[in-house]
Amino acid sequence: MSDYKTQLKQGLTERLVAFRHYSHTVVPKDSRHRFLIASVAVSALVLVAMPKSESGIAEASVETPELAAIDLASFDMSTDLATELLNTKTVEFKLRSGDNLGPLLQKNGLSGGEAYRVTQAFASVYKPKNLRVGQTFQMHFTNDSLDHLTFKPNVESSVFVSRVGEDFKARKIDHSFKYETIGVAATINNSLYVDATKLGAPDKVVAQFANIYEYSVDFQRDIQPGDEFEMFFEVARDRKGKIIKAGDLLYTSFSPRGKQSEYYLFKDDKGRENFYDADGKTAKRKLRATPINGARLSSSYGKRRHPILGYRKMHTGVDFAAPRGTPILAAGSGTVERANRYGGYGNYILIRHTDGYKTAYAHLNKFARGVRAGAYVTQDQVIGYVGTTGRSTGPHLHYEVHHHGKKINPRSLSQLSGKPLSASAMPEFKARRAEIDKARRNSQTIRPAALVVENNTAATISSPTINTSPAN
Repeated sequence: MSDYKTQLKQGLTERLVAFRHYSHTVVPKDSRHRFLIASVAVSALVLVAMPKSESGIAEASVETPELAAIDLASFDMSTDLATELLNTKTVEFKLRSGDNLGPLLQKNGLSGGEAYRVTQAFASVYKPKNLRVGQTFQMHFTNDSLDHLTFKPNVESSVFVSRVGEDFKARKIDHSFKYETIGVAATINNSLYVDATKLGAPDKVVAQFANIYEYSVDFQRDIQPGDEFEMFFEVARDRKGKIIKAGDLLYTSFSPRGKQSEYYLFKDDKGRENFYDADGKTAKRKLRATPINGARLSSSYGKRRHPILGYRKMHTGVDFAAPRGTPILAAGSGTVERANRYGGYGNYILIRHTDGYKTAYAHLNKFARGVRAGAYVTQDQVIGYVGTTGRSTGPHLHYEVHHHGKKINPRSLSQLSGKPLSASAMPEFKARRAEIDKARRNSQTIRPAALVVENNTAATISSPTINTSPAN
């Protein structure tokens, strides 16, 4: 066999091997067929150019079929040989601040008319206003003529713009993923976020975990070193085993101050997803214990020396020091009874909830739009902003909880249970809970010191590698 044929065989073999090991969870099915068609086309091109045989008889001329529109995922598999045979080249560019797609296409080899047609086709499947700095485009040329433009906005989708005669046509492919389940478990040594992500939990999962417990746990004051946690969630991997996308958090366990609480993800008959404990009570409490994020507790409930009046006095709420303008959240859903100036409280909001509960918020800088007496607000809605109005020594929120007219310690709200599932939903919930528990037993649980418990068998592994890039 001639060196030319040897080169061809080696090149096609490399492409087929690369195709087989293409690093993605799912490659669209039509990519395989088009790649094979492309391989046949390359072979045909070479056969046409093949010199006469030693016998002097010209080898049969093979008419080259029209090259099919190759799925551009296959361009990741190109080799130098294939590029030379097809006389192709690839130009890659990244978006920078202030860039527009059309001018960038012209800068990289297209005429104004072609750039316009490509941009119009692209805009039919992906809004240009959603483009972000740092995203990458690839232009694929044959004989200096643009064949394809590829763009991958995230791991979930790809956009292809292909030449059709003198025009261009775009298509967007949404990739499907095969998910598996995995768990991480540890005791807190640094912080929940640091310890969980160190084991491989993606940011999305840690955020979901925090959202579940924010109604009953004050993450800045209740968490101590040694508190235990577990997160069990879905992940999608590429063919190299790297996690490229996080799915749903299915199960959580947390033991702040030694009190364990577990929750399971469950979708009710109305299609609403929420987390419930083993008895079917939701993780979301009727009232939040802390109606402000990221604030410092500056004064607790109970007797104290008043900072302005100078004598000991019962402090009937808790104070959270925070910068002026920090958003204040409604602790629960209810009707605003008052939102106005109220003596030493300054700008003040009082909200009436169910079961005899009311919450009060004082010293506000201003009220949120639409918050006034008679308005209905929902839990976690922004109702105002931190200030220092009234009898106040600096920007902070004074927060009170009233129960049947008596002012109580807001910290006691963590004991309020969430709304339970209906009796009719419990059998389905129990079945789902058993399903998740079984999956936990049959899945990996990554723990510190790289110890994995898999199918009840301990095995030492290297530190986990998880890609926490946003996906999504």
